[in-house]
This record gives sequence, structure tokens and C-alpha cells, in this order.
Amino acid sequence: MTTPDNISVVTSDATFELTLKRLREAIAERGLTLFAEIDHAGNARAAGLEMPPSTVLVFGSARAGTPLMLKAPDIALELPLRVLVREEGMGGAVLAYGDPRRLARSFNVEEIAAGIMGLSVLVPAVARS
Repeated sequence: MTTPDNISVVTSDATFELTLKRLREAIAERGLTLFAEIDHAGNARAAGLEMPPSTVLVFGSARAGTPLMLKAPDIALELPLRVLVREEGMGGAVLAYGDPRRLARSFNVEEIAAGIMGLSVLVPAVARS
């Protein structure tokens, strides 16, 4: 499987369920808003299909995102941030997310993007709790 350059993938030291729980807790602990949780495997089952557990959490902060959208309105297509947690192999899990540095660079908002840069710290911390 190939991963595009703008996506970072981190292997978790825990199961899918525990990794997803850790991510939810990390979002709450940081005072971020969890806007949506998309259960792709559940949606597949509802359609009569099967896939390994795969959930996307969509979250963010108006304090971090609003200045970015004011400077570069089209960045709103990429916000709020999201992280995919998916089962991999024999009960393991990985987390995948868009590189916030690349996102900021592509919209020329690097100087005001500190609020989204924490994603590169949050995800590895969740993977290794």
C-alpha cells in the first residue's frame, strides 16, 4: 500500500479500540471540539459490506482555525483537522493524518499556523501512551 507524501502514518502500540479511546481522550484533554466521528466499518456493514475497523475523528478549535480561514478562506476545505484510526494486521492499529506543515505551506499561512502544528505531537503521543 502506498501513502501519499502529505499523509503521515504512525503505528500504535495498542489495539484499535484502545487507540481510538486514547485519541478521543487526548482531544478532550486539550480542550478541542470533537465535531464528528465517522465509523467507516459500521457504514460498510450497514451496506452489506465488510472492512476492518476504521474510524475518522474530526476535531479542532475555532481559536486555531479561524485565523487561518480568514487569511486563506479555501483552507476551510481542510479544516477542521482529522485523524484516521484503522486496524492493521493482527489487532494492531495505525493513525493517519495530513501533515500540518505541508497544509500551512500550501495555503501560505505558516506564520499563523502554530495552532494546527500540535497535530504532529498529538498523534505520536496517542500512539505511544
